[in-house]
Amino acid sequence: MTRRQTDTTLMLFMATALITLSHLDAFVPDPRIATGGAIGNSLFFFLSGYGLAMSLNAASKDASMPSLLDYLRKRVLRLYPAVLIVACAMLAIGMIRITGIADLARIFVWPTPFWFISAVMVFYVPVFYLARLKPAGIAAAMVLLLIPYAFFYSQLDLSTFVVEGDDYFKWINYFGITLLGCLVARLQLTPTCNLFTIASLLISLLLFLATKLTVFRYDMGHLQFVFHVLLYPIVYFSFHLFASETVLRPLRATPLFPTVALLGGLTLEIYLTQTAWIHWLEAQNYTFGYPVLLLMALVPLLIFSVLTQWLSNRMTAGASRLFHPATA
Repeated sequence: MTRRQTDTTLMLFMATALITLSHLDAFVPDPRIATGGAIGNSLFFFLSGYGLAMSLNAASKDASMPSLLDYLRKRVLRLYPAVLIVACAMLAIGMIRITGIADLARIFVWPTPFWFISAVMVFYVPVFYLARLKPAGIAAAMVLLLIPYAFFYSQLDLSTFVVEGDDYFKWINYFGITLLGCLVARLQLTPTCNLFTIASLLISLLLFLATKLTVFRYDMGHLQFVFHVLLYPIVYFSFHLFASETVLRPLRATPLFPTVALLGGLTLEIYLTQTAWIHWLEAQNYTFGYPVLLLMALVPLLIFSVLTQWLSNRMTAGASRLFHPATA
């Protein structure tokens, strides 16, 4: 009997929506509305690990396991056409500048202007090996991550440092989230929606919100690790709830599902495009009302994301033909 493939469309949509919302603080009446970025990032990295583990283990079962180079080539062809398109757009409007060869490499190769691209590219190599371990091996790798996490955390000035800021420290946590996705895939868990799942997710979200409201307000920066701890149950129970057929089956029957599927399928392109468009728009300091500003932010973002995906798909197809020319 063939196991039904888990549908992660709704989780992808939620990751996209939360990441986008977290960038809209200049376009909503209260900046506190623009939140959820850490949860959105966690969903993204979890789904990345989950998808990679499912793909790698399916390939190993039918004896078509790719080499590391083939695996990385496929990942690069998936990510970098869109990266190049958006980076060129940022260059054209003056958001980034090139003054030498080092800048060319920094923008178009690594780390790129997009932190999550550089992070996921680093994660790909260890995931290639770890995702095929037995669940106990993946769990052990997750536990071992506590060592560098605790060491670097102890060196931070947590009175000013923010664990979700522009720094490499958060990569340790997001690699752990990626491995959680691998672990769930290897355990072949079927998403299950029940009262326990819903209650656990709500409690985790409430604790996360309470932590966010208290840690900085009462100068308890040393407790910031709680943010990262709570992301694990939030992501895990989100998988059980939002990837379950109990939730998805009725959603598929509604007129909303095509939109959810469209936005979920544009996750990468929206992540990239909003870095350029929303930040550029924010710098213009337009004085329109918030409803107009929100439309100005979101409508072009969707259009640019669709266009980026269309162009990147054609670039990927061309590059694939170049690497694997058709034989007569």
